Amino acid sequence: MTQQVPHEFQPLTKVHYPPYNMVFFEEFFMHYFKENQKETSWVYLPVMWTSFYIKRKYGTAPMQDLQNWLNGLDRDKKYFTVLQYDDGILQNIEGLDILIFGAGGGGKGTISENNLGTPIPLICQPGPRIYKERNTFCSFVGTTKNHSIRKQIANLFSKEFVIHDNIGYDMFVRTMERSVFSLCPRGYGATSFRICESLQHGSIPVYVYDKSWLPFADEFNFDDIGIRIHQTKIPQIYDILRSKTGEEIEQYLINGARIYKEYFTFEGCANTIIKKVC
Repeated sequence: MTQQVPHEFQPLTKVHYPPYNMVFFEEFFMHYFKENQKETSWVYLPVMWTSFYIKRKYGTAPMQDLQNWLNGLDRDKKYFTVLQYDDGILQNIEGLDILIFGAGGGGKGTISENNLGTPIPLICQPGPRIYKERNTFCSFVGTTKNHSIRKQIANLFSKEFVIHDNIGYDMFVRTMERSVFSLCPRGYGATSFRICESLQHGSIPVYVYDKSWLPFADEFNFDDIGIRIHQTKIPQIYDILRSKTGEEIEQYLINGARIYKEYFTFEGCANTIIKKVC
């Protein structure tokens, strides 16, 4: 069952990030669920949270209309929704029985841990594959300005790893496809698109975090596809990666290709969510 939602709360994707991502997962799921809808006691709430918040100046413009609409929902029903926005739902949802499948994990604007939901992957549509020789041990390409973890990595490993702060997307892809390991430090939110992108490009994701946000933890073990490193162990990253044998690296890649298809593609992630609510 799907809840009717006013048109103003369902703006379509206007921002393409990463560059080859043409639609937010929320919007994809809305259409996919409509096409593959099954009977469930949970009512789907197809609010396009991310596009709505961006349109309302990232949640800084007035949003009382959305709050009023949420306040008017039947409190006797159970709802579920899909959410990509890093900060989670920015409205008060106390008293609303809602299951949130959240991708971002929380940022500075989060109002409650309850508004973040249960973790799903932060995913994007794939860019082009180049299939270059893997002649780079480890790399990180991305801004270092949006979290101290990224700055710390850049300061410590500028010589050991290939680190680029600001280059074009094509060079980003080339660098990742040449890399055995790709550093995926958290950004503004608790996780990073780079985990998904690493899997897309056949590199091993190295998730560097302070607050862990592991998707579908009851479905697969992240340690089978990548390496988790807490902020306190950042100085040990080089030694940890160098300790991995050729057999371990090959197994990461085999597992990563399988898990990516099943959980990190738009269709795979959507199917997993539908399975859970059914």
